[in-house]
Amino acid sequence: MKFVIRMYLVSIALLGALGCSTRGFIEPRSEIIADAESVGMPMRSIEEDRRRFYDEELAHEERLLKLISQRTGSEFRERSYRIGPGDELELQVFDVPELNITARVGHTGILPLPLIGAVVAAGRTEAELQAELTRKLATYVRNPQVAVAVSTYASQKVAVMGAVKEPGNYPLKRGGHSLLELLSEAGGVTDKAGNYVNFIPAEHSGVSQSTDAEARARLALESYRNVSSANGIEVYLDQVLGTRGGLPLEIPVRGGDMIVVPEAGKVMVEGEVSKGGSFDLAQQMTLLGALAAAGGITYAAKVDEIEVVRAAGLQEKVHLVVDLAKVARGEERDPRLRNGDIVRVPSHSGRRLTQDTYEAITRIINFGVGSTYNIQ
Repeated sequence: MKFVIRMYLVSIALLGALGCSTRGFIEPRSEIIADAESVGMPMRSIEEDRRRFYDEELAHEERLLKLISQRTGSEFRERSYRIGPGDELELQVFDVPELNITARVGHTGILPLPLIGAVVAAGRTEAELQAELTRKLATYVRNPQVAVAVSTYASQKVAVMGAVKEPGNYPLKRGGHSLLELLSEAGGVTDKAGNYVNFIPAEHSGVSQSTDAEARARLALESYRNVSSANGIEVYLDQVLGTRGGLPLEIPVRGGDMIVVPEAGKVMVEGEVSKGGSFDLAQQMTLLGALAAAGGITYAAKVDEIEVVRAAGLQEKVHLVVDLAKVARGEERDPRLRNGDIVRVPSHSGRRLTQDTYEAITRIINFGVGSTYNIQ
């Protein structure tokens, strides 16, 4: 009988840990883990969950840095951009005025030219087409000198979708394009935009380059509604815009990329706060910001085990336990929140906060961590 009662209590605690809104006493994460282990239901430790929580963010940063490194420089554009139907090309051939022209690639991928006739242009880079024209002209001209440049990009576009003012497909311009420039072309983000961008590179989209860009973007949006896109790179929006005190992050884009700006969504705050509930997620909202939105903590809060619960898949959640006193002293980061996050403020079963500690914690919640406080 005692075992059954114990299992029931553990089940209730686990439901709370998974984000069920509750009133009254909320058990701290450490006690939930201890209760589960006592009945043979081992759970991940607080330390392991912390690693899992931040490992995903680090993985996105590493993928982004690798992509930027691969895409930096004109060599990338020349090597990667494949000419397609609708592109306009500028040709210059020394001593052959008939070929100093601007020509458009037909819908079949053929480039009709005087003197040498039709040439297959689609699928080739500028350098590859230049080599082909040089080879064909060698029949008529000794040592031909040919230059090829795409003047109007029309065949390969970047899809910008989600919470932007003018979603759609945007052609690249000569000289490269950055993610920030594409957002600007789409009219900028709306006031419903969340705090990050889901950037899906063409080489990671898992969809054929020949597939319509808008169809790929709709596929990306659908997959994102099912928690996340495994192929996307998540970048904080303020890093892209340069609105957090630094320079904008320059992320080169190429044809076939997709840029998805999810809407902000909500965060839930429950437990030992003045007014728990669901709150709009501001673009730079952190844990402290969510606690401020909930009116601050109560005297019964266990401030060294504030918990952020985040979905890590369709069936899994990770739990980040944060010590507000360490945040105040600069020893622990104030985590940024995401749509769907749940902030749990557990109850302290042993004692209430002292007046000094309560006031210090309240100050950092209301004013951020611009100053450090002497919290013991």
